[in-house]
This record gives sequence, structure tokens and C-alpha cells, in this order.
Amino acid sequence: MPVFPDFRRGVYNIPYTVLNILGIQEPQSLENYRDLREDKLILILIDALGMNLFKKYHLEDMWSEYTVLTSLFPSTTANVLTTLYTGLKPIEHGILEFRMFYEEYGGVIKTLPFTTEESRENDLLLKMGYSPNKLFALPTIFQRLREEGMISAALIRSEYADASYTRFLMDTAEIVPYRDLHEAFLLLRKRNEDFVYLYLDYLDTTEHLYGVHSPETREVLMEIVEEVEKLRKSCDAMIIIAADHGQVDMEKIEVIPWNCPYPPGGSPRDLFIYSCAPPENMGTVLEKSELLQSGILGEGAGHPSIEKRVPDYILLPPDSCGVWNRRFRACGLHGGLSEEEMLVPFVVLCEKS
Repeated sequence: MPVFPDFRRGVYNIPYTVLNILGIQEPQSLENYRDLREDKLILILIDALGMNLFKKYHLEDMWSEYTVLTSLFPSTTANVLTTLYTGLKPIEHGILEFRMFYEEYGGVIKTLPFTTEESRENDLLLKMGYSPNKLFALPTIFQRLREEGMISAALIRSEYADASYTRFLMDTAEIVPYRDLHEAFLLLRKRNEDFVYLYLDYLDTTEHLYGVHSPETREVLMEIVEEVEKLRKSCDAMIIIAADHGQVDMEKIEVIPWNCPYPPGGSPRDLFIYSCAPPENMGTVLEKSELLQSGILGEGAGHPSIEKRVPDYILLPPDSCGVWNRRFRACGLHGGLSEEEMLVPFVVLCEKS
């Protein structure tokens, strides 16, 4: 059965819970954490830590104070991180996927690195003269904290610490680059800001390459858990562990003929189709009108460009399957509405030294 986003008990509520813990009252915070208050908070976002892995490796025995949350739709890093940084619903912030139509460019781009669909270079579109303002100029929780007199730091991998997305979405926070997992936690121990955020994408990358239930994934997850436990024993702040989505192992990714004017957006798990009809009998199809009106992207005033960015159709293949227009190498993927992709833990570690 599909799992749909819950905007009362989901990752949408995490930024409001962070603000609430730090003393800024927010009715949209998670209900069972509304009484928590701390003057220093660390949020560690473990990309792709789904409840499937959390349960498989018995992390609830170690991190017993947790709540199961739903991800957003699409269950993608670009979508969820933007909500975490802004407190906006997908329909409001308009950054729905890694690959998406951007009206300033007039075609499908890679959003987070702000580059063309074919390129791996960060900010190539910026060098080509395209502005990221209409994509990334959004209000952030870091700005909100600054307005309330609190300071923030964001620890980000050096490969994209200076990218446009990072600079816009972490505006007013001190951006601290790190080179590897060990250095990330070493730097984290030295921070003394009111709010410190650490983003880790190692687990997500490993699941993509080797699969959700691979030995490699277990090894990376256990390395992260070990670092968190060492931090927990020596830290004087509340620690929150959160995730953006889970992943599902791929049995097959079917290559289909592609005659559309634009390349596909989304991913093989949530195929974005612009300006042509969807393939038949390949999975569940969601139409633009349903995406905009059903509440699956959240309710509220839509982003000014949301109708251009939302595709005409999103194709959701069956679980463990993907659809793309060319060969796509991945053992694990996400973007759909399966339990594996949509259910994530929210962990509060309150112990202090």
C-alpha cells in the first residue's frame, strides 16, 4: 500500500520542531515534542536512513526515543531538504526533484548542483548566465533563528559546500566544509552555536551503488552510528537524528522509448514527464491537476512557478521497479510512495555529559 505524506506527523514538521525546541513557539512542530526546550541543539540528517534499515539493524534498541515520520512526495533529497531548510511545503518551495523543469533555463536541469542535465559540474548554469534566484531565493530557518538572536552552523561536504543551493538555503549560517565522516564529527564537537546542522549523504550514496541491504550499506551505517554514539557521550547539547527518505532495492529498471520534447525529470522511481503522454501499463500515473489539487504536495499558496515545474504526469512504477529513457545504473532508489521510501525515524538523544 502507498504511504502518503502526513503534514502533521512528517518530515515537514521537523524544522518547526527545531525552532520550538530552541524557544520559538511553532504550532506545526511535532506534537509529542512540543514540551522540549534546550538552548543548544544539533540536528544530524542521515540521508536515506529509512525505517527499513532502522529496524533491520535494531537501532531502536540503542535510540529508543524515536517517532516514525512520513517523508514528502516525491520522496527525494532535493524536495525534503528544501522543506527542512525553509519550513515550506513542496507546493510552496517548488524544488520537487533533482531533475526538474526550471523556467529560467527553459528545460530540465539538475537542481541541487544547478547544472545542465548532462553535466556533473556544480553551478554550470550560473557560469552560463542563468540566475538561481527564482529557484533558491527562499526564506530559511537559519534566517529565522538569526532574527531571534541565535546563531547557526551547517556542516556540509566540501564537494558542495560552496554551491549556490548551499549558499542560498543556508544563508546566515556559518557553512563549515568537511572532507570525510571522521572529520565531520571532529568538527561537530568543536562547534558552539545555538543550532548546529550536519548533513551526511554517505549512506544514500552507498545504497544507490550497492543496494539497501548490502554489506556495504551496513558497514557505512554502523560507522555513522559509532560516530553518533561517541558524540552522544561527550556532548553538552540535545542531538536529533533525522532522515529525508528511505530507499528500495531495484529488481529492474526498464528502458523505454522516449519521444518527448524534454528529457525526463525525477528519477526511475518517479518519472517526470513534460509535454507528452505517459507510457501505458508501466505503473501508476498521477496527472498535473491531481498533483496540484490533491494535497500530495501540501496545501497553501503555491510557488509562483509551481505549475511550470510540476510535470504533466508523474509515473510511479511498481515497488522494486524503475522506468527511465536510457540505461540507469542503481541498486537502490527512491522517489516513490512505498513504505521503504516514505517511512523514516526521528530520534531525540537528550543525554548530556
